[in-house]
Amino acid sequence: MVTERVRGSRSYSLGFFAGVGSRHETPALHGASHFLEHALFKGTRRRSAEQISAAVEEVGGDINAYTTKEYTCFYARVLAEDAALATDVLADMITESTLRSGDVESERNVIIDEISMHADDPADLAGDLVCAALLPSPGLGAPVIGSPDSIAVLSRRQLHDFWRRHYRPDNLVVAAVGAVDHDRLVEQLAGFPGLLEARGRAPQPRSWPAGVPEGPRLITHPRRFEQSTVSLAYPGPGLFDEDRFATGLLSVVLGGGMSSRLFVEVRERRGLAYGIEAGESSYSDAGFWSVDWQCAPGKVAEILGLVQQCLAEVVEHGVTAEELRRAQGQMRGQTLLSYESPQSRMSRWGSSTLAADDRSIPDLLSGYDAVTVPDVAGCAERLLSSDPVLCVVGPRSDSRPLRRLIHA
Repeated sequence: MVTERVRGSRSYSLGFFAGVGSRHETPALHGASHFLEHALFKGTRRRSAEQISAAVEEVGGDINAYTTKEYTCFYARVLAEDAALATDVLADMITESTLRSGDVESERNVIIDEISMHADDPADLAGDLVCAALLPSPGLGAPVIGSPDSIAVLSRRQLHDFWRRHYRPDNLVVAAVGAVDHDRLVEQLAGFPGLLEARGRAPQPRSWPAGVPEGPRLITHPRRFEQSTVSLAYPGPGLFDEDRFATGLLSVVLGGGMSSRLFVEVRERRGLAYGIEAGESSYSDAGFWSVDWQCAPGKVAEILGLVQQCLAEVVEHGVTAEELRRAQGQMRGQTLLSYESPQSRMSRWGSSTLAADDRSIPDLLSGYDAVTVPDVAGCAERLLSSDPVLCVVGPRSDSRPLRRLIHA
């Protein structure tokens, strides 16, 4: 349990973090973490699904959940005077859900609809294709949401066993930020035996090595969209990799805003796309780095050529001291602003505690401040010397120019 009291705050943000996500699933259980996230909202011995949401909403709060590749979070945000209510509702869901067969069946249909919505979002679709290509599957490469086929066959018994196997004291973190009374929270949670009584040893998270592409690869997914969604991706650092700080600053220099190299070249000077950005997706032991944009189908090859030229220049010449200084300032400001609210701080405490990441925000900022110009140059050379994956989702077009470019 981890809490942070924020002086002057009138809100209370609480999260229950379970150390299970899609990377811990077998192929037969693909999508079980996300399915269970939905199912635990369907009712407990004391509350129906409607009463769960109404209890929090009628006091002006909100309650929700999300699933990632490495953990699942259930959270609520309420006024300070309603802290005990939010705690009771979430703890009741985590420990006393009924998982009725009829509720599981109705939510199965909802999730299959959600998968269809996900497939209609070209950026989500491209992200899944890149993950599958660069990260091992099953594991990190598998979509969090599952597939229609896997969701269709998951049984109520499988979900119940999955819940009991992973939602246990030694695999849970409770995080609260805002107007928090730590001792009162401990006392209240002691009334839920399921949060205190371990049933043997929790299953250890499944570890998968990083995927390594065999030469540059082109992935095309024809869809009848107006634009093409493009991702040029490389294997990247994991959460604890020393290159993570330099990679983050390289992302800012190349595609971290309207003053970045790629945005200026592609958008401002040539007007080829509305936007373009670079960034990383990092997990505990693996990750990838990508440049992403959307454009008219006929402009994909031209933009790709400009991106590759820009990447080649940074490998050959590195970044300037002024670029690094600006990137460090931008990273510092964005990091501090992103953790300004109690809810965002609660999310960070929960996820970092699960990952055994004890670095504070000042520690992270010090890591970025310590990066030098040679550090970024070396990071760029290591990162961009890997074989890339180019993913294009959108109208069907001639892929030969794209193959020539990524193999050049």
